[in-house]
Amino acid sequence: MAVTPKRSDLLLYRVDPYEIHYLKFILEAYEGLATLTTLDSETGLIQLAVPPGRKDSLESLLEALSRELMLERLTHT
Repeated sequence: MAVTPKRSDLLLYRVDPYEIHYLKFILEAYEGLATLTTLDSETGLIQLAVPPGRKDSLESLLEALSRELMLERLTHT
């Protein structure tokens, strides 16, 4: 019996446009934690694709990073 894999969660955030590259490098260091896509570089709108089972880890990291970066969660799908 084939099991359909769960889909990644998509989270929308607004960050300081000058910090997008920094956040992307941090996420790349945590392989498989999330994939960052820049939706609007002028306003700092980004999307994070989070694989199943990694959302809690990502939220912990983002909470820690929010002490040094402006991270505004907008919504998720």
